[in-house]
Amino acid sequence: MTVWDLSRLRYTVRKITGQFDTTQLPDSSTGEVSVSNPPGVDDYINDFYLYDFPEALRTLKLKNYYQFTTIPNVGTYDVPQNIMQLEPPIFIDGYQFAWYQSPEIFYRIWPELNFIEEAVAVGNGTIGPYVFTLSATPIQQGTVVIGNSPNLDGLPSPTYETWTDVDTPGAFTNPVFLTSTLSGTTGVAAIDYLTGLVTVTYDQPLPIGVNINAHYHAYVASRSRDILFYQQQLFLRPIPNDTYSVKIVCYVQPTVAIANSTATKVMFDGTLTDLTLFTEWWQCVAYGAALKILIQEGDHEEYARNKQYFEEAKLLAQRRCLKQLSNQRIQTLYSGNNSSAAFPIYPYY
Repeated sequence: MTVWDLSRLRYTVRKITGQFDTTQLPDSSTGEVSVSNPPGVDDYINDFYLYDFPEALRTLKLKNYYQFTTIPNVGTYDVPQNIMQLEPPIFIDGYQFAWYQSPEIFYRIWPELNFIEEAVAVGNGTIGPYVFTLSATPIQQGTVVIGNSPNLDGLPSPTYETWTDVDTPGAFTNPVFLTSTLSGTTGVAAIDYLTGLVTVTYDQPLPIGVNINAHYHAYVASRSRDILFYQQQLFLRPIPNDTYSVKIVCYVQPTVAIANSTATKVMFDGTLTDLTLFTEWWQCVAYGAALKILIQEGDHEEYARNKQYFEEAKLLAQRRCLKQLSNQRIQTLYSGNNSSAAFPIYPYY
């Protein structure tokens, strides 16, 4: 049985490009790429396999589930860069819930209207510390703004200093230190999101009678039922009150598919030591990497001549996927499928 391993891929790429001299095109680069250390065949293969291939060939074999567990009182989560696409349906603890990609619609349902609390503390002519407790809790990360009002004569305070917090995806640090709008300040402020306890020490004395005001968004934690996907982040509402399992259909890079594979001889990461994930991909990967080299060399005539062979290899690589899709009619609002549940499936809240 023929094995399409890395050595065969290298040979095919060199055969197509005509670059057999390893001093001109090494197998792999060592260290930072430069004129004296050009990228190698492995670099072109890896670049094509990880970034070009999954976009040029949308195959069902790269569809998977992206799963993570929520953190209590954390509503924002970063999506790994190797997750190339997320799409509904989405399941939270097994329940199917709503999916949004429009912030306008999502925040129309879940508005973040800040609660304004005035005179939570009053300046006494010192830098503090000023200790006070906000009345509405818990408080959402990334929504806190604490500042002081103008002096009693209406003029801006010479120590006008505003404190804000930052929403850190996937983390919940409590209490958290607030960030001052003044650069180089020696003042410090901290807030406890769960109890609302705030401690503020200013860089300069706060004049007597100047009010300290707070703007923040309070929430009621519960099991999340709506998710917004925006700027490679997931926003869950309501903000979770416990650890829940989240499961979303996704399209991944080949390395992620390999990590989830049970095969014993698949290792195609930055070291490129073995096989592609599926053997029918080898020809598409080899031709695609060769095209990248021809582009780099400025050999556009050879690129145009070999492009048709790449397209043919791509059709062959996705034949299984197309045959699989042809077995089932695409579901719409007006068509059902006898072998599966009717569309749509409404969530249980």
